[in-house]
Amino acid sequence: MNQYNYSWSSLFNIATLLLLMSIPFGYFLGSLAFGIWFSICVLWGYFEKHFKLKRVLLPLLVFTLFSFITIIWTQDTERTLHAIGRQLPLLLFPVAGMFLPPISRTHITKILKQYSVFLCFLIVVLILIASFKYTKYQYKDFLFYHELVAPLELNAIYISYIVSTVFLFLLSTLKDAQSMYALVLLLLGVFLLMLSSKMIIVITVILAAAILFFKLKGKLLRFSGLGLIILAILAIMKFAKPIQNRFTTEFNTSFSQILNAPSFEKGRAYTGLEARVLQIRVFNEIVDEPSEYLIGVGLASTNRQITKIHERLNTPEAFHHYNFHNQYLQVFAELGLVGLITLVIVLVIGFKKSIKYKSLFPFIIITIALFFSESVIWRQRGIMFFGIVYILLMSSKHYYEGKKSISEV
Repeated sequence: MNQYNYSWSSLFNIATLLLLMSIPFGYFLGSLAFGIWFSICVLWGYFEKHFKLKRVLLPLLVFTLFSFITIIWTQDTERTLHAIGRQLPLLLFPVAGMFLPPISRTHITKILKQYSVFLCFLIVVLILIASFKYTKYQYKDFLFYHELVAPLELNAIYISYIVSTVFLFLLSTLKDAQSMYALVLLLLGVFLLMLSSKMIIVITVILAAAILFFKLKGKLLRFSGLGLIILAILAIMKFAKPIQNRFTTEFNTSFSQILNAPSFEKGRAYTGLEARVLQIRVFNEIVDEPSEYLIGVGLASTNRQITKIHERLNTPEAFHHYNFHNQYLQVFAELGLVGLITLVIVLVIGFKKSIKYKSLFPFIIITIALFFSESVIWRQRGIMFFGIVYILLMSSKHYYEGKKSISEV
């Protein structure tokens, strides 16, 4: 029986790693990897009789089910039906979690460390491609932000989300003798800076400083570690112009113009903050009935309305195809207060669980913050990464917390 259990746990580890590895490679591979992972979870739970209705997973299940139910009152049936297909994994993640036994943190650490090595190989390839393009065209932007991950048609912010989570997890679990993972940390950290996501860089630096402060023994080592982090960041901000520009341009934000101008001049440049404040204005134009504030206008039914408003405001063409770039605002508009409150409960449960599992505490903090600037779980890559790490967090156990923990098979 023990050998049988070990086989299932090994299959789960492999499937989880494959699912994580598939995230950068598009819809088909991601869906295929998710199908394999979900099947293994269900079969494992069925044969080993692990299924349990876990209360901590019910809010995520209810949240996704409610988003599907909005098909009844949606203002755009076609878009809502399409979005339901996209959101299906977000429904199935908590279902799979109910079939899983408690997962030992040793196994979770092993999976994420293996994933960090895969990320390093991917990072090296992307940096080599970017360096070749820079050498050929002498255009520095190839080395930063969206251009850096353009070969795989990736979004720099979503990749920053993944890299930051793995970086901070490794930092919190790193042992003195693991010099190889120290090199992995260095590569992940450099790549994160090259991705130039302002919010994620700031949060990562703060959390890394906190981890080092409590991890290092002795005041001298603590403050030396913090000092090195600060000096490294200041040096990069000083000498890497594209990264510096990503921060300094935000000081040119004009809130009054963004919120009140009847339209904008063609060719106007927008800061990242202006682009997101503009979406608050768009929200106020879309949601204007009491019922819409309560239950929303329907999953994904804001897309066409966002396009029309941006066309009227004469914003850049790219803006016409944006979502709200704010998960809370997106949910409020499409699922109303009911959906927003449920989402907050999902995050609060994750926060409480992460206090006990401190290595994944940064994941929840980054997620909560990133939701203010991106509609993370309205995109497949965001759904996959959030979903798998959230389920690992919810299923995690210390080896002594139960006899059914994987660590004991």
